Amino acid sequence: MARKETSIENTISGIVIPIEWDDYDDSTRVAIQTSDEKEYLVDRNKKGKELLELIEEEVEATGVVREDGDSNYIIKVNEYSVL
Repeated sequence: MARKETSIENTISGIVIPIEWDDYDDSTRVAIQTSDEKEYLVDRNKKGKELLELIEEEVEATGVVREDGDSNYIIKVNEYSVL
């Protein structure tokens, strides 16, 4: 029988920072850097893409956090607010 994973929402707050750019130096991916220097890569879902417009803003984001194979934390943002 397959194991069923549960999704627990977490809330983090921090500064939105760019982490990937295209050939025109436009940001294509962001992360949220928290006050304890952790970086949470933002998943590219609809809400995550909205954060591309909030670079250098402080936000509070709620979503499911997971860890990938490279020990990176990734948050799938369900909702956020600018602080």
